[in-house]
Amino acid sequence: MSDLWIELNIALLPSPEVARNLVAASGEFARKYPAVVRLGEANRRLTMAPHLTLYQVPVPLARMARLHDGLERIARAGRPAELKYQGLAYNAGEASLEVQTVVTDELENLQRSVIELANPMRGGRLLERDPAGNRLADVGGGTIVGTNIASTGYAEIGELFRPHYTLNWFEPGTIIHERDMVADSAALTGCYTALGMFALGPYGTCPQLLARYEFGG
Repeated sequence: MSDLWIELNIALLPSPEVARNLVAASGEFARKYPAVVRLGEANRRLTMAPHLTLYQVPVPLARMARLHDGLERIARAGRPAELKYQGLAYNAGEASLEVQTVVTDELENLQRSVIELANPMRGGRLLERDPAGNRLADVGGGTIVGTNIASTGYAEIGELFRPHYTLNWFEPGTIIHERDMVADSAALTGCYTALGMFALGPYGTCPQLLARYEFGG
């Protein structure tokens, strides 16, 4: 068992109402453009769940119980807080569409707590690939991205932390028309209510919920 590893996505889970609105928005874009990934119903055990990633990390199965206990403590000490919609962003190079949220001190502190817990457990091991399919060992040498990967195994920390929900991944080369880059800001603003531990899927998705930790529970 000590030789077995699992790649995880540790993420925030939005309130049920915001999750439904994210699924609806993802479906709307998927009807207009050739989607490779679209979000599914958040209350199902196996689904492409709406989520906001804090950390993606490989962990040996032998340390999963320790990780579980630590995430439970982090969530119990925390509280539900608002994620305010900031806008849609489309990465044409990767063909991914995001709902970006405002960065807050609380959110940055929460990510820091999760990384301080989980980072030592990976023992320097890297994920095989990032969400866009790039080999992580080949990414970002001599840059802030490379420094972040070397220290934590994850690029989007510190000044590169861009809290967001990914709505869709599309076929490479897809162009999203500017007229479609609008969303209901009120519908996509709301509280995160729980921390989730997911099996990491392709494109950084969360196809299987392994554990859920309610804030303040």
